[in-house]
Amino acid sequence: MDKGLGILLDRDPAAHVTLVTPHGVSRLLYALMRANAAGQFITVLERDPATHVVLDDLYMVGWLLDTLRKAGAGEQFDALASRAAAHVALDNPAAVAHLLDTLQEAGASEQLGVLKSRAAAHVILDNPPAATLPDTLQEDELEKIEGLGQFPFGREPDGSAAAWWTWDDLE
Repeated sequence: MDKGLGILLDRDPAAHVTLVTPHGVSRLLYALMRANAAGQFITVLERDPATHVVLDDLYMVGWLLDTLRKAGAGEQFDALASRAAAHVALDNPAAVAHLLDTLQEAGASEQLGVLKSRAAAHVILDNPPAATLPDTLQEDELEKIEGLGQFPFGREPDGSAAAWWTWDDLE
């Protein structure tokens, strides 16, 4: 083991770092795994990062979930996946789609179902990346999204359906 790493591990970083950002927790766990610092790794998990990390960056939440899954931390994975599925903001459709993919790859069917239902009913569709979301939702969830498919040419400022148009009309 590298002398500097040994000195750092002797300071017990797992007991002292804040467990707020999913990115930070994921990097810490990964570093501890690479250093074969099982005691420190267990200390981090005992501090229950799944209940402490913020859920504001769905990509990083997905990354932490992936790290927990690969590390065999099933209890922490389940807790974070459940918390994320029930509480993440749905204002970024591409990030929601990414989190749905992460849950599906992990086989987290219960949490996947919760997030799919929430996304189908509440995801914000005024963001162009919303086009990626239907790929991750099944047809029954898509039926819950109000207005999906009803406005193939968009809406007028008053909310009514826009008339048919082509790209030539945009001159």
